[in-house]
Amino acid sequence: MSLTVALNAAVSGLFANQRAIAATSENIANVNTADFSRREATFYADAIPDQFAGVTVDIQRAAVDRFLQSAFYRGGGDAARSSAIAEALSRIESSLGAPGEDISYANALNDAFAALTALAANSSSLAAKADALAALDAAFRSFGRTLDAIDAEFASAGDRLDANIGRVNTLLADIHRLNALVPDSPGAADLLDARLAELSRLVSISVTRNDRGQTTVSAAGTVLASPGGYSALGAPGGPSALLTLASVDPATGGQTLVNADFGATLAGGEIRGLIDLINTELPALATLVGGAAQGIADELNAAYAQNSIVGSTAPTSDILVVADAQGRLGVNSIVLDDPARFAIARPTSGAAAGLNDGSGATALAFLGSGAAARDVAQSVAQLGSAARNASLRAETADAVAIELSARVSAEGGVNLDEELSNLILYQRAYGANARVIAAVDELWRTLLERL
Repeated sequence: MSLTVALNAAVSGLFANQRAIAATSENIANVNTADFSRREATFYADAIPDQFAGVTVDIQRAAVDRFLQSAFYRGGGDAARSSAIAEALSRIESSLGAPGEDISYANALNDAFAALTALAANSSSLAAKADALAALDAAFRSFGRTLDAIDAEFASAGDRLDANIGRVNTLLADIHRLNALVPDSPGAADLLDARLAELSRLVSISVTRNDRGQTTVSAAGTVLASPGGYSALGAPGGPSALLTLASVDPATGGQTLVNADFGATLAGGEIRGLIDLINTELPALATLVGGAAQGIADELNAAYAQNSIVGSTAPTSDILVVADAQGRLGVNSIVLDDPARFAIARPTSGAAAGLNDGSGATALAFLGSGAAARDVAQSVAQLGSAARNASLRAETADAVAIELSARVSAEGGVNLDEELSNLILYQRAYGANARVIAAVDELWRTLLERL
């Protein structure tokens, strides 16, 4: 080997290891940077016989196994969908109070029936009438509190759905633009992976990559973003949550409708969870609670219609439980504000109702052991069970997502022990090449001195 070949080999090794050291230093500097994929240095022999012998280095982002990455995206979408549902149901369940607080509508209704039982035993007491009416009104206010919590979740889910649709559209446009930069920029590839990870939490996606690192993002078999273009979601509004999909012209921003009910095809993601909430979960709970409230109200009104006030021979014309302008049930304000009008007597044979006739109150209290009251108690159990099951599903999905995230980070993330070991290796190789250059320089000097 000539001195020139040796010098070229040492210089190429010097520069190659210098680039490897820079890449390793970048890895160490970004050890805590989210969505950063470590840079890997791969050395190749680079030689021309009798002219040049050396080495070159290729710096690339660490690649994550595509099957693992697909599972990571799917796991993130499943976790986000489950969490959206579980969080909403948990907030609704909290309207029933913590265990032991006895503020659920079932407990409040039990208190009302207990007050009616006490009134039956002391039917001449105006205070007992007022207490029974207040307890009954409080029970229906408890129903209203839970229904208000369900309505609040409807509004919250709608707002979040609108915000998420806007975010998805921004991410799809970003992915399209970043695809143009990825082949020449590892930093752009990091940003692209970050956008994909965030998108996978909002909608379930599948991702394919070409040999240049550019991605094609699909959902339910429909391309959402690619190097050639991207799509946009839309929400036309209405009582049901409907999600549309339109293709976007990158040059003009014009949109062409592709699917008028794209949300029905989504398998996961927070957006699917919110659609499920609005279209299925919350209406079912509203029907459950509202139906239980209406059922016991109907029974109370039917029994109350047979009661009379003291001194009357005819049944009362008042309705005991009525709905307000918002559809919330409560005790009729006419009776609530004037407990003396509370009809708790049931005169017989056309006789006027007597002062101590509490048989009407007894009939009302008896409903506490009827089918409608049992349905009320059962509805509380069903609501709690739905919230608990949703929470368990969310916990399981979160555990899977966390495990997949850890595995992806292990493959593509930075390990300080490994990077420091590589840094020492590259530094020593750099030093060895520097010593070869110094030795060649000394040989050249010696030869020149002897000429």
